[in-house]
Amino acid sequence: MRNKTAHKATPQHISSTAMPRFQSWARADVNRWQAALRWAKNPERPRRDALIGIYDQVLQDAHLSAQIQRRKLALLGAEYHLIDPQGTYSQNTSEITTPWFDQLLGFYFEASLYGYSLIEIATLDTNGKIIDIKLVDRAHIVPDKGWFIPDLSSDKHIDYRQDDTYSKWLWEVNHADTLGTLNKIVPFALFKRFAGSAWSEYADRFGMPLRVAKTNATDQQSLDRLEEMMIKMASNSYAVIDQLETIEFQQAKDGKGEVYQNLIAFCNAEISKLITGAVVGENTKNGSRAKEQVGENILETLVASDKKALAAFVNKDVIPRLIQMGYPLNGLTFEFIEKKNLQPLWDRTQQAMIHYDFDIEWLNKTFGLEITGKKGDTPTKKTAQNETPKKNNKTPEKGFFV
Repeated sequence: MRNKTAHKATPQHISSTAMPRFQSWARADVNRWQAALRWAKNPERPRRDALIGIYDQVLQDAHLSAQIQRRKLALLGAEYHLIDPQGTYSQNTSEITTPWFDQLLGFYFEASLYGYSLIEIATLDTNGKIIDIKLVDRAHIVPDKGWFIPDLSSDKHIDYRQDDTYSKWLWEVNHADTLGTLNKIVPFALFKRFAGSAWSEYADRFGMPLRVAKTNATDQQSLDRLEEMMIKMASNSYAVIDQLETIEFQQAKDGKGEVYQNLIAFCNAEISKLITGAVVGENTKNGSRAKEQVGENILETLVASDKKALAAFVNKDVIPRLIQMGYPLNGLTFEFIEKKNLQPLWDRTQQAMIHYDFDIEWLNKTFGLEITGKKGDTPTKKTAQNETPKKNNKTPEKGFFV
Protein backbone atom coordinates (compact mmCIF):
# COMPACT_ATOMS: atom_id res chain seq x y z
CA MET A 1 0.00 0.00 0.00
CA ARG A 2 1.30 3.45 -0.85
CA ASN A 3 1.90 6.07 1.84
CA LYS A 4 -0.53 8.89 2.46
CA THR A 5 1.46 11.43 0.50
CA ALA A 6 1.25 9.17 -2.53
CA HIS A 7 -2.52 8.82 -2.04
CA LYS A 8 -2.97 12.56 -2.17
CA ALA A 9 -0.58 13.16 -5.06
CA THR A 10 -1.92 15.14 -7.98
CA PRO A 11 -2.73 12.90 -10.97
CA GLN A 12 -0.49 13.42 -13.97
CA HIS A 13 -2.64 13.48 -17.11
CA ILE A 14 -1.11 11.91 -20.17
CA SER A 15 -3.99 13.38 -22.18
CA SER A 16 -2.77 16.89 -21.32
CA THR A 17 0.32 16.29 -23.50
CA ALA A 18 -1.80 15.71 -26.61
CA MET A 19 -1.84 18.30 -29.37
CA PRO A 20 -5.30 19.13 -30.74
CA ARG A 21 -5.99 16.87 -33.70
CA PHE A 22 -7.80 17.73 -36.90
CA GLN A 23 -10.79 15.46 -37.26
CA SER A 24 -11.34 14.80 -40.93
CA TRP A 25 -14.97 14.53 -42.02
CA ALA A 26 -14.09 13.65 -45.60
CA ARG A 27 -16.58 11.07 -46.74
CA ALA A 28 -15.35 7.64 -45.69
CA ASP A 29 -15.38 4.91 -48.30
CA VAL A 30 -14.06 1.38 -48.62
CA ASN A 31 -10.73 2.54 -50.06
CA ARG A 32 -10.13 4.94 -47.15
CA TRP A 33 -11.08 2.20 -44.69
CA GLN A 34 -8.63 -0.28 -46.25
CA ALA A 35 -5.87 2.35 -46.20
CA ALA A 36 -6.59 3.04 -42.52
CA LEU A 37 -6.39 -0.70 -41.80
CA ARG A 38 -2.96 -0.87 -43.42
CA TRP A 39 -1.75 1.95 -41.17
CA ALA A 40 -3.22 0.29 -38.09
CA LYS A 41 -1.54 -3.04 -38.90
CA ASN A 42 1.84 -1.61 -39.84
CA PRO A 43 4.30 -3.80 -37.90
CA GLU A 44 6.90 -1.04 -37.45
CA ARG A 45 4.91 2.15 -36.94
CA PRO A 46 1.22 1.34 -36.45
CA ARG A 47 -1.20 4.28 -36.23
CA ARG A 48 -4.90 4.27 -35.34
CA ASP A 49 -5.97 7.89 -35.91
CA ALA A 50 -7.29 7.34 -39.46
CA LEU A 51 -9.25 4.24 -38.40
CA ILE A 52 -10.70 6.02 -35.36
CA GLY A 53 -11.85 8.84 -37.66
CA ILE A 54 -13.77 6.32 -39.77
CA TYR A 55 -15.26 4.74 -36.62
CA ASP A 56 -16.49 8.19 -35.55
CA GLN A 57 -18.33 8.56 -38.84
CA VAL A 58 -19.79 5.06 -38.73
CA LEU A 59 -21.20 5.71 -35.25
CA GLN A 60 -23.44 8.43 -36.72
CA ASP A 61 -25.62 5.61 -38.10
CA ALA A 62 -28.91 5.68 -36.19
CA HIS A 63 -29.53 1.92 -36.32
CA LEU A 64 -26.03 1.11 -35.09
CA SER A 65 -26.32 3.64 -32.25
CA ALA A 66 -29.64 2.14 -31.16
CA GLN A 67 -28.26 -1.41 -31.14
CA ILE A 68 -25.19 -0.37 -29.14
CA GLN A 69 -27.34 1.50 -26.65
CA ARG A 70 -29.60 -1.52 -26.24
CA ARG A 71 -26.74 -3.82 -25.27
CA LYS A 72 -24.98 -1.15 -23.19
CA LEU A 73 -28.06 -0.37 -21.11
CA ALA A 74 -28.67 -4.08 -20.51
CA LEU A 75 -25.17 -4.29 -19.02
CA LEU A 76 -24.89 -1.01 -17.13
CA GLY A 77 -28.47 -1.18 -15.87
CA ALA A 78 -27.68 -4.36 -13.90
CA GLU A 79 -27.22 -4.08 -10.15
CA TYR A 80 -23.93 -5.03 -8.51
CA HIS A 81 -22.44 -5.34 -5.03
CA LEU A 82 -19.30 -6.29 -3.12
CA ILE A 83 -19.11 -9.51 -1.11
CA ASP A 84 -16.63 -10.72 1.50
CA PRO A 85 -14.87 -14.13 1.42
CA GLN A 86 -17.89 -15.70 3.19
CA GLY A 87 -20.16 -14.53 0.38
CA THR A 88 -21.86 -11.93 2.57
CA TYR A 89 -22.96 -8.59 1.19
CA SER A 90 -20.57 -5.77 2.20
CA GLN A 91 -21.61 -2.30 3.28
CA ASN A 92 -18.46 -0.99 1.56
CA THR A 93 -20.24 -1.20 -1.80
CA SER A 94 -20.97 2.50 -1.26
CA GLU A 95 -17.29 3.13 -2.03
CA ILE A 96 -17.90 2.29 -5.68
CA THR A 97 -21.54 3.26 -6.18
CA THR A 98 -20.39 6.59 -7.60
CA PRO A 99 -20.79 8.38 -10.94
CA TRP A 100 -17.12 7.88 -11.85
CA PHE A 101 -17.38 4.10 -11.33
CA ASP A 102 -20.44 3.86 -13.58
CA GLN A 103 -18.49 5.88 -16.14
CA LEU A 104 -15.61 3.42 -15.82
CA LEU A 105 -17.96 0.52 -16.62
CA GLY A 106 -19.16 2.41 -19.70
CA PHE A 107 -15.60 2.96 -20.93
CA TYR A 108 -14.96 -0.75 -20.42
CA PHE A 109 -17.96 -1.64 -22.61
CA GLU A 110 -16.81 0.75 -25.35
CA ALA A 111 -13.45 -1.05 -25.46
CA SER A 112 -15.20 -4.00 -27.13
CA LEU A 113 -16.30 -1.66 -29.94
CA TYR A 114 -12.94 0.03 -30.52
CA GLY A 115 -10.71 -2.81 -29.32
CA TYR A 116 -9.29 -0.86 -26.39
CA SER A 117 -9.82 1.97 -23.91
CA LEU A 118 -7.25 3.93 -21.91
CA ILE A 119 -8.77 5.56 -18.85
CA GLU A 120 -7.03 8.03 -16.56
CA ILE A 121 -7.86 9.27 -13.07
CA ALA A 122 -8.68 12.95 -13.55
CA THR A 123 -9.32 14.37 -10.08
CA LEU A 124 -8.91 13.31 -6.44
CA ASP A 125 -10.51 14.80 -3.35
CA THR A 126 -8.59 15.87 -0.22
CA ASN A 127 -8.76 12.29 1.10
CA GLY A 128 -7.16 10.86 -2.01
CA LYS A 129 -10.37 9.35 -3.36
CA ILE A 130 -11.42 9.60 -6.97
CA ILE A 131 -13.82 12.35 -8.00
CA ASP A 132 -13.85 11.77 -11.75
CA ILE A 133 -12.07 9.94 -14.55
CA LYS A 134 -11.42 10.65 -18.22
CA LEU A 135 -11.16 8.63 -21.43
CA VAL A 136 -7.89 9.24 -23.30
CA ASP A 137 -8.47 10.04 -26.97
CA ARG A 138 -8.07 6.70 -28.77
CA ALA A 139 -6.67 8.37 -31.89
CA HIS A 140 -3.43 9.07 -29.96
CA ILE A 141 -3.03 5.51 -28.68
CA VAL A 142 -1.23 2.54 -30.23
CA PRO A 143 -2.24 -0.37 -27.97
CA ASP A 144 -0.09 -2.85 -29.91
CA LYS A 145 3.04 -1.04 -28.70
CA GLY A 146 1.78 0.70 -25.57
CA TRP A 147 2.44 4.08 -27.15
CA PHE A 148 0.77 7.44 -26.66
CA ILE A 149 1.50 9.85 -29.53
CA PRO A 150 1.02 13.46 -28.34
CA ASP A 151 1.48 15.01 -31.81
CA LEU A 152 -0.06 12.95 -34.60
CA SER A 153 2.14 14.71 -37.15
CA SER A 154 5.21 13.26 -35.44
CA ASP A 155 6.50 9.79 -34.60
CA LYS A 156 7.54 10.74 -31.05
CA HIS A 157 5.66 8.81 -28.41
CA ILE A 158 5.34 8.06 -24.68
CA ASP A 159 5.46 4.46 -23.48
CA TYR A 160 2.54 4.76 -21.10
CA ARG A 161 2.95 1.24 -19.71
CA GLN A 162 6.52 1.86 -18.58
CA ASP A 163 6.44 5.55 -17.65
CA ASP A 164 5.59 5.65 -13.91
CA THR A 165 4.67 9.33 -14.21
CA TYR A 166 1.48 8.31 -15.97
CA SER A 167 1.03 4.53 -15.60
CA LYS A 168 -0.07 4.71 -11.95
CA TRP A 169 -2.98 6.94 -12.96
CA LEU A 170 -4.16 4.76 -15.86
CA TRP A 171 -6.48 1.82 -16.39
CA GLU A 172 -6.05 -0.03 -19.66
CA VAL A 173 -8.68 -2.23 -21.26
CA ASN A 174 -7.65 -4.41 -24.21
CA HIS A 175 -9.63 -7.03 -26.08
CA ALA A 176 -8.43 -9.99 -28.09
CA ASP A 177 -9.78 -8.32 -31.23
CA THR A 178 -7.79 -5.12 -30.87
CA LEU A 179 -9.49 -3.50 -33.87
CA GLY A 180 -12.87 -3.91 -32.18
CA THR A 181 -16.34 -4.86 -33.36
CA LEU A 182 -16.66 -1.58 -35.24
CA ASN A 183 -14.07 -2.77 -37.74
CA LYS A 184 -16.42 -5.59 -38.76
CA ILE A 185 -19.34 -3.15 -38.97
CA VAL A 186 -17.61 -0.53 -41.15
CA PRO A 187 -18.29 -2.15 -44.57
CA PHE A 188 -21.99 -2.67 -43.83
CA ALA A 189 -22.35 0.89 -42.53
CA LEU A 190 -20.63 2.24 -45.65
CA PHE A 191 -22.75 0.13 -48.03
CA LYS A 192 -25.85 1.33 -46.19
CA ARG A 193 -24.81 4.96 -46.54
CA PHE A 194 -24.15 4.58 -50.25
CA ALA A 195 -27.48 2.82 -50.73
CA GLY A 196 -29.26 5.61 -48.87
CA SER A 197 -27.61 8.27 -51.03
CA ALA A 198 -28.47 6.39 -54.23
CA TRP A 199 -32.05 5.89 -53.07
CA SER A 200 -32.35 9.59 -52.34
CA GLU A 201 -31.09 10.41 -55.83
CA TYR A 202 -33.49 7.86 -57.32
CA ALA A 203 -36.40 9.44 -55.45
CA ASP A 204 -35.35 12.87 -56.65
CA ARG A 205 -35.32 11.71 -60.27
CA PHE A 206 -38.18 9.26 -60.38
CA GLY A 207 -40.24 9.98 -57.29
CA MET A 208 -42.28 12.58 -59.16
CA PRO A 209 -43.72 11.64 -62.57
CA LEU A 210 -41.76 12.89 -65.57
CA ARG A 211 -43.51 15.83 -67.26
CA VAL A 212 -43.67 15.73 -71.05
CA ALA A 213 -45.04 18.62 -73.15
CA LYS A 214 -46.13 18.10 -76.75
CA THR A 215 -46.78 20.94 -79.17
CA ASN A 216 -47.07 21.65 -82.87
CA ALA A 217 -45.80 25.17 -82.43
CA THR A 218 -42.59 26.06 -84.23
CA ASP A 219 -42.14 29.71 -83.34
CA GLN A 220 -39.51 30.45 -80.68
CA GLN A 221 -41.84 32.55 -78.53
CA SER A 222 -44.33 29.69 -78.07
CA LEU A 223 -41.53 27.20 -77.35
CA ASP A 224 -39.96 29.54 -74.76
CA ARG A 225 -43.37 30.08 -73.13
CA LEU A 226 -43.99 26.31 -72.86
CA GLU A 227 -40.48 25.64 -71.53
CA GLU A 228 -40.82 28.28 -68.83
CA MET A 229 -44.21 26.86 -67.85
CA MET A 230 -42.72 23.36 -67.49
CA ILE A 231 -39.82 24.65 -65.37
CA LYS A 232 -42.17 26.42 -62.97
CA MET A 233 -44.63 23.57 -62.76
CA ALA A 234 -44.71 21.95 -59.27
CA SER A 235 -47.20 19.93 -57.27
CA ASN A 236 -49.59 22.85 -56.82
CA SER A 237 -49.01 24.56 -60.16
CA TYR A 238 -51.25 24.72 -63.17
CA ALA A 239 -50.77 25.39 -66.87
CA VAL A 240 -52.66 27.27 -69.58
CA ILE A 241 -51.93 25.67 -72.93
CA ASP A 242 -53.04 25.89 -76.53
CA GLN A 243 -55.51 23.41 -77.98
CA LEU A 244 -52.73 21.83 -80.02
CA GLU A 245 -50.49 21.37 -76.95
CA THR A 246 -50.62 18.52 -74.43
CA ILE A 247 -48.84 17.77 -71.16
CA GLU A 248 -48.36 14.18 -69.99
CA PHE A 249 -46.96 12.67 -66.78
CA GLN A 250 -44.83 9.56 -67.32
CA GLN A 251 -44.62 7.16 -64.36
CA ALA A 252 -41.37 5.24 -63.80
CA LYS A 253 -41.84 1.54 -64.58
CA ASP A 254 -38.67 0.11 -63.04
CA GLY A 255 -39.82 -0.32 -59.45
CA LYS A 256 -39.78 1.95 -56.41
CA GLY A 257 -36.19 1.58 -55.28
CA GLU A 258 -36.59 -1.91 -53.81
CA VAL A 259 -32.96 -2.74 -54.58
CA TYR A 260 -31.79 0.07 -52.27
CA GLN A 261 -34.34 -0.80 -49.62
CA ASN A 262 -33.26 -4.44 -49.63
CA LEU A 263 -29.58 -3.52 -49.38
CA ILE A 264 -30.25 -1.22 -46.42
CA ALA A 265 -32.31 -3.91 -44.70
CA PHE A 266 -29.50 -6.43 -45.26
CA CYS A 267 -26.90 -4.06 -43.78
CA ASN A 268 -29.11 -3.33 -40.75
CA ALA A 269 -29.55 -7.05 -40.18
CA GLU A 270 -25.80 -7.70 -40.26
CA ILE A 271 -25.17 -4.79 -37.86
CA SER A 272 -27.80 -6.16 -35.47
CA LYS A 273 -26.18 -9.59 -35.49
CA LEU A 274 -22.76 -8.15 -34.67
CA ILE A 275 -24.02 -6.07 -31.72
CA THR A 276 -27.00 -7.90 -30.21
CA GLY A 277 -26.53 -11.33 -31.78
CA ALA A 278 -29.84 -11.52 -33.68
CA VAL A 279 -32.35 -9.60 -35.77
CA VAL A 280 -35.46 -8.82 -33.75
CA GLY A 281 -38.43 -6.47 -33.71
CA GLU A 282 -39.16 -4.26 -36.68
CA ASN A 283 -36.24 -5.71 -38.63
CA THR A 284 -37.78 -9.15 -39.07
CA LYS A 285 -40.09 -10.38 -41.81
CA ASN A 286 -42.85 -12.79 -40.92
CA GLY A 287 -41.63 -12.72 -37.34
CA SER A 288 -43.14 -14.62 -34.47
CA ARG A 289 -43.05 -14.48 -30.74
CA ALA A 290 -40.78 -17.54 -30.69
CA LYS A 291 -38.27 -15.82 -32.96
CA GLU A 292 -38.34 -12.69 -30.84
CA GLN A 293 -37.78 -14.74 -27.71
CA VAL A 294 -34.78 -16.48 -29.30
CA GLY A 295 -33.33 -13.06 -30.11
CA GLU A 296 -33.84 -11.86 -26.54
CA ASN A 297 -32.22 -15.02 -25.19
CA ILE A 298 -29.16 -14.48 -27.40
CA LEU A 299 -28.86 -10.90 -26.14
CA GLU A 300 -29.10 -12.10 -22.55
CA THR A 301 -26.28 -14.57 -23.24
CA LEU A 302 -24.10 -11.80 -24.66
CA VAL A 303 -24.83 -9.52 -21.70
CA ALA A 304 -24.04 -12.36 -19.28
CA SER A 305 -20.66 -12.72 -21.01
CA ASP A 306 -20.14 -8.94 -20.75
CA LYS A 307 -20.87 -9.09 -17.02
CA LYS A 308 -18.41 -11.93 -16.46
CA ALA A 309 -15.61 -10.14 -18.30
CA LEU A 310 -16.37 -6.82 -16.62
CA ALA A 311 -16.39 -8.38 -13.15
CA ALA A 312 -13.00 -9.98 -13.89
CA PHE A 313 -11.60 -6.58 -14.93
CA VAL A 314 -12.85 -4.88 -11.76
CA ASN A 315 -11.55 -7.63 -9.46
CA LYS A 316 -8.18 -7.95 -11.18
CA ASP A 317 -7.34 -4.35 -12.08
CA VAL A 318 -9.66 -1.86 -10.40
CA ILE A 319 -10.06 -3.07 -6.80
CA PRO A 320 -6.30 -3.70 -6.26
CA ARG A 321 -5.59 -0.16 -7.50
CA LEU A 322 -8.25 1.28 -5.21
CA ILE A 323 -6.83 -0.64 -2.24
CA GLN A 324 -3.41 0.90 -2.98
CA MET A 325 -5.08 4.30 -2.94
CA GLY A 326 -6.49 3.65 0.54
CA TYR A 327 -9.98 2.38 -0.20
CA PRO A 328 -11.27 -0.11 2.46
CA LEU A 329 -11.85 -2.94 -0.02
CA ASN A 330 -9.45 -5.61 1.23
CA GLY A 331 -10.84 -9.12 0.73
CA LEU A 332 -13.92 -7.91 -1.16
CA THR A 333 -15.07 -9.14 -4.55
CA PHE A 334 -17.19 -7.35 -7.14
CA GLU A 335 -20.10 -9.23 -8.68
CA PHE A 336 -23.35 -8.51 -10.48
CA ILE A 337 -26.61 -9.40 -8.75
CA GLU A 338 -28.23 -12.08 -10.84
CA LYS A 339 -32.01 -11.92 -10.96
CA LYS A 340 -33.45 -15.41 -10.88
CA ASN A 341 -36.58 -16.46 -12.71
CA LEU A 342 -38.76 -17.52 -9.76
CA GLN A 343 -41.85 -18.37 -11.78
CA PRO A 344 -41.10 -22.12 -12.14
CA LEU A 345 -40.25 -22.39 -8.43
CA TRP A 346 -43.39 -20.46 -7.48
CA ASP A 347 -45.55 -22.75 -9.63
CA ARG A 348 -44.12 -25.85 -7.93
CA THR A 349 -44.49 -24.24 -4.50
CA GLN A 350 -48.16 -23.46 -5.11
CA GLN A 351 -48.81 -27.06 -6.11
CA ALA A 352 -47.04 -28.37 -2.99
CA MET A 353 -48.98 -25.98 -0.71
CA ILE A 354 -52.10 -28.08 -1.30
CA HIS A 355 -50.59 -30.94 0.67
CA TYR A 356 -47.74 -29.50 2.74
CA ASP A 357 -46.96 -26.61 5.07
CA PHE A 358 -43.96 -24.39 4.28
CA ASP A 359 -41.45 -22.49 6.36
CA ILE A 360 -42.77 -18.92 6.46
CA GLU A 361 -39.29 -17.44 6.75
CA TRP A 362 -38.21 -19.23 3.56
CA LEU A 363 -41.32 -18.07 1.67
CA ASN A 364 -40.77 -14.44 2.70
CA LYS A 365 -37.08 -14.48 1.82
CA THR A 366 -37.43 -16.33 -1.48
CA PHE A 367 -40.48 -14.57 -2.93
CA GLY A 368 -40.38 -11.23 -1.11
CA LEU A 369 -43.62 -11.91 0.78
CA GLU A 370 -44.67 -10.63 4.20
CA ILE A 371 -46.46 -13.66 5.64
CA THR A 372 -46.92 -13.60 9.43
CA GLY A 373 -49.03 -16.77 9.81
CA LYS A 374 -52.19 -18.53 8.69
CA LYS A 375 -55.46 -16.70 8.40
CA GLY A 376 -57.12 -16.23 11.78
CA ASP A 377 -53.95 -16.98 13.79
CA THR A 378 -52.79 -13.40 14.36
CA PRO A 379 -54.18 -9.87 13.84
CA THR A 380 -53.47 -8.37 10.45
CA LYS A 381 -51.37 -5.25 10.12
CA LYS A 382 -54.46 -3.16 9.36
CA THR A 383 -56.09 -4.05 12.72
CA ALA A 384 -56.03 -1.12 15.13
CA GLN A 385 -53.79 -1.52 18.18
CA ASN A 386 -56.68 -1.59 20.70
CA GLU A 387 -59.17 -3.32 18.42
CA THR A 388 -60.06 -6.95 19.06
CA PRO A 389 -59.76 -8.94 15.83
CA LYS A 390 -62.97 -10.50 14.62
CA LYS A 391 -63.32 -14.22 15.15
CA ASN A 392 -63.02 -16.29 12.02
CA ASN A 393 -65.28 -19.34 12.24
CA LYS A 394 -64.05 -20.80 8.99
CA THR A 395 -61.72 -23.74 9.09
CA PRO A 396 -58.23 -22.57 8.02
CA GLU A 397 -57.10 -23.88 4.69
CA LYS A 398 -54.01 -26.00 4.46
CA GLY A 399 -52.57 -23.88 1.63
CA PHE A 400 -51.47 -20.26 2.07
CA PHE A 401 -52.76 -19.07 -1.30
CA VAL A 402 -55.68 -19.88 -3.50
